[in-house]
Amino acid sequence: MVRVNSSILCDYYVKDNANKKAKCNVCGVYISYKTTTGNLKAHLKNRHIEIYRIVTDHQTTSLHKMKRVNTGNVCDYYVKDNANKKAKCNVCGVYISYKTTTGNLKSHLKNRHIEIYRIVTDHQTTSLPKMKRVNTGTLWDYYVKDNANKKAKCNVCGLNISYKTSTGNLTSHLKKKHIEIYRTVMNHRTISLHSNEQNAAIEVKPQRSSSSPTFSLISQSTASTSRSVPTVECQEKTQTRLDIFTPKKINKDMKSKIDNDLLELFTKGFQPFSLVEEPCFEKFCRWIPGYQLPSRKHISSTLIPQYYTKVRADVKKRLSNPQKVEKISLTLDMWTSRANENYMAITGHYITSTFAMQSVLLACDYFSDRHTSINIQDFLKKSVDEWNLQEKINFVVSDNASNVQQALTDLGWKHFDCYGHTLNVIVQDALSTVQMTIDKVKEIVRFFKKSSNAMEKLLEFQKTENEAAVPLKLKQDMPTHWNSTFHMIVRFIELQSAIKSTATVIGKDLPFISKEEWILLQQLKVVLKPFDDITSAMSREKYVTASSIIPITQALINTCDRILDSYVPPVSEENLVSPAAVVSQKLKDGLITHLGNVQKNRTFSLCTFLDPRYKISGFQDKAEGVRTKKHVQDLVHNMITKENVEVIPALTASDTNTHTVGIELSPWSILSDLIETNKSPRTSTPLSKAIQEVDLYLDEDRLPIYNSDGIQNCPLQWWQNHHQKYPHLSKLIRLHGNIVATSVPCERIFSRVGLLISDRRTRLDHNKVAKLMFINGNT
Repeated sequence: MVRVNSSILCDYYVKDNANKKAKCNVCGVYISYKTTTGNLKAHLKNRHIEIYRIVTDHQTTSLHKMKRVNTGNVCDYYVKDNANKKAKCNVCGVYISYKTTTGNLKSHLKNRHIEIYRIVTDHQTTSLPKMKRVNTGTLWDYYVKDNANKKAKCNVCGLNISYKTSTGNLTSHLKKKHIEIYRTVMNHRTISLHSNEQNAAIEVKPQRSSSSPTFSLISQSTASTSRSVPTVECQEKTQTRLDIFTPKKINKDMKSKIDNDLLELFTKGFQPFSLVEEPCFEKFCRWIPGYQLPSRKHISSTLIPQYYTKVRADVKKRLSNPQKVEKISLTLDMWTSRANENYMAITGHYITSTFAMQSVLLACDYFSDRHTSINIQDFLKKSVDEWNLQEKINFVVSDNASNVQQALTDLGWKHFDCYGHTLNVIVQDALSTVQMTIDKVKEIVRFFKKSSNAMEKLLEFQKTENEAAVPLKLKQDMPTHWNSTFHMIVRFIELQSAIKSTATVIGKDLPFISKEEWILLQQLKVVLKPFDDITSAMSREKYVTASSIIPITQALINTCDRILDSYVPPVSEENLVSPAAVVSQKLKDGLITHLGNVQKNRTFSLCTFLDPRYKISGFQDKAEGVRTKKHVQDLVHNMITKENVEVIPALTASDTNTHTVGIELSPWSILSDLIETNKSPRTSTPLSKAIQEVDLYLDEDRLPIYNSDGIQNCPLQWWQNHHQKYPHLSKLIRLHGNIVATSVPCERIFSRVGLLISDRRTRLDHNKVAKLMFINGNT
């Protein structure tokens, strides 16, 4: 029968059989139970949940202790004669004795009606997952039973093994004496169990005649005296086994690992803390056995602060190690969130002893004060003091805001305007000369972005032109990034024919792009392409970029000169000067105005000289290259002099008498003394060593900018391979080569903050924002 013994439930009630009611021993309420105990359990669940759990745990345990599988399927093929303990086969009419078990009935089906026997065994196999015992039928292939003496003879070695009530001795014998056979038996059991678990939820039962027995939770009706031969069909899934929901304990370490993985959803994926309250996510987490999902408050108030403290300690340990961090450069920027809150981000960059460029987020904190230079100065000083970096800062890169520049000047830190911001100002100023044409392009792009019908027509025309190509959409520019304007122009030119065709069909009064303006856009694409490439290259933070400022600036100026020298004549007789040529000239003038003196910057010239891709060839001004070489020699000279300053210990009495009596004299030690005595005096000086190391470095072939695969070579990798050959120059590159050219690292931080403070999370506390961003930037 399916019913589970619920006697433990009655321990919490006093029955009143006359009225079919039961009085709760806890609260004294009378509950009607009539034919089932459902109301009694429901009362415990609603009012006394702890007692309810005890009852359900007891019932679950009782259910697992029921080992016998219902064999009612066998009886479907027989008519029982309970008086004589026999059963008549419905197929052949033979009477079979069954007494206390149905073994003879199954044996008859196996010997005479093999197809029916397979149906019966398939039914029992499907019910097997409800039992704990695995079918060991394959074990008996290797033994001969002796039921009288409860022994089995091994077919391999002939040894008699006692088995009595279980087959444990038989299995042990195979494991000790016939390991290969043992593995075969175990593999068969594993495969059978896996197959049964997959089919556990599917119930296979025969179609019974109208007189077939029925079962209920209370009693079983009398069986019919005749049954028809059943057929087998798949019914709907049965109730899932209770042991699936049995909680499994996990240890503390495993729970900690799961919690850390969960935290990444909030620190890396920027998911809201309310995710753990989502029903779907709770349902998903049930598949982690024994894991209790932490609450929203526990995550935000306990787990996140603990994780933040751990990450902060790791960062502080790393920055306080002088072997890893000798000098550090900073980048900083400010940003306003959707909640109209101001934040300032500070990132640090340094080169490790293994010549790897590393970055660290020092702060991304709420800035509540006015943006005055004094307030900015106080914020920066406080942030640097927290990490004890006062003596390690060698350079700072920021935007060109006057208040920020004044704060850095007052602090006495070397600083430089972000190279990306400077290029943005130069290009934006140059494009103002062709603003009318660009405004037309913007208006057309804006129309296609707003009109879904027009965009659909545009995509259809592209498919018509080339069915194999993937249709493209227009790109819209951003006012704060000039290269977005460049990408908008490039895509606009790429879809020229599709735009013209679509504009004709939709009949919208769009701005007209003349032939001359299309040519201008083509020329702007050529003029602006080098600036876009340089902007992308200089925005990296894992590579050395400060060393490229001088040569790249000169390369851009030379590019503008080549465009102006080889430029095509004006597009019409009326225009004496092509608009694209004017843009090129404006770009060149802007480079000279804003970056013309960059070669005289001692920090950048030193970085360029120490870059094996450029060395002294990276200077357009040869005199500046010579001055930088002399500066490097002086730095190396000072380093060698400092190394040679050693305290010579005074000679002791034992040192003055090297040949004391009783010590065995060696001819090799005497020979060493003679060589030391006759050695010529040292003629090399720290200055000569410095000159020699610098000259040797310059005489070696320069590192190609690109390797054979077209990938840029890394100068730090070159120094890793040559640091023993140039010990002092390699130390200089660690001290001065850690500078990044742009403040893009801070902008990347703010891009991620924008994902964190979304429109749905504008009320997120700024202290939690700071902790989440610190974890995100340093893990």
